[in-house]
Amino acid sequence: MQLRFDTDRPVNVITPNNAPSDEASIERSITQPIAFPDLASFVADKKKILVVVNDHTRPTPAPAVLGLLGLEGKEVTTIVATGSHRSPTPEEISRLLGGPTPQYGGKVVVHDSKNPKLLKSVGETSRGTKLSLNAYLFDADGIIVVGSVEPHYFAGFTGGRKFLLPGLAGFDSIRKNHSFAVDERASVLSLDKNPVHEDFMEALELFGRNDDIFSIQMVLNGDHQVSYTSSGHIINSFTAAVEHAKEIYGSPVSEKADIVISVLKPPMDIDLYQSQKGIDNVKLALNDGGVLILVSSCRDGIGDRGFYKILLSGKDVSKEKPENYGFGFHKAVKINEVLRKVKIFAVTDLPSKILEAISITPYTDLQKAMTEATKLRGEKSRVLIVRDAGLVVPLPPQTP
Repeated sequence: MQLRFDTDRPVNVITPNNAPSDEASIERSITQPIAFPDLASFVADKKKILVVVNDHTRPTPAPAVLGLLGLEGKEVTTIVATGSHRSPTPEEISRLLGGPTPQYGGKVVVHDSKNPKLLKSVGETSRGTKLSLNAYLFDADGIIVVGSVEPHYFAGFTGGRKFLLPGLAGFDSIRKNHSFAVDERASVLSLDKNPVHEDFMEALELFGRNDDIFSIQMVLNGDHQVSYTSSGHIINSFTAAVEHAKEIYGSPVSEKADIVISVLKPPMDIDLYQSQKGIDNVKLALNDGGVLILVSSCRDGIGDRGFYKILLSGKDVSKEKPENYGFGFHKAVKINEVLRKVKIFAVTDLPSKILEAISITPYTDLQKAMTEATKLRGEKSRVLIVRDAGLVVPLPPQTP
């Protein structure tokens, strides 16, 4: 999409910070992992291996890893950790695995959080999350997790411990965990005292097999190329990747803007449910009373409709007791928080009535959306364009 500005208009564009491609870091990390045996030693005495990969809503380049695992001759199952998301299509699975099956062969399965026959209960966290997990986790001698670490609007960061909860957890476990997302400490780039993250970590403790998990965590640059990889222990590898993700995706801005254009790149633009990240990630960089222009195809439509139904109802679920929360309530809470402070325009392929019904102004043309935003905020209003806004987090100066 083309977008034109007057030459003296104050416009700032941010993207992920420069980071060179380093796909060779994958092989280096699995042969020299952090405080853990190398991958070859890890799999040597194991017969049944479970390989866990992200689903189609994440940019994780799993095929770059799967060919290096050295699992020939093993009994291998590869599982797509969908969490509560829909199952990927055959075409999406081929992109995730580099073909219908990985080059090491074996069986490919897709997690189904709503099928109790595929789940096994393992206990309850201190926050009341009754944890049920995919049964394949318990059949394997060793588990290899292939993930990527990026900012996440309420979990702090994706990756690492998230392969288990929500990735391979039951729907009710996910719903309970996500109920903690309304806590103000559950925010992007934040892990300290984040109740969602802490619940993830407790789930790992309940599972109790950290020594049987070899984790491979990648950090991507702005072109979605591998820039850094850490491997080994599920917690140590995640912690190391987080530090690099902060450097790439946290982008300081000198001052807040009056208009923020938030651009979602694939696969984050798949639907409105996922695109909400592009609203939440940029909200701190926008002045109250400003305009946020979301640019996202939403090619799959709304996505999970739970949050949309809550927005349609006009109900403020943030005041509800946690046991009354429906799935997706956290998305509704986050969107309503933004709508109370700013206007949201959206340039998408969604039918106009879908957006209008939840107080978001629809557009099909970015220039027209920008013109209307300028009428509201003035010809000299400051503009911030955030590319890859599902991942990039603009960091305005701290308020004294």
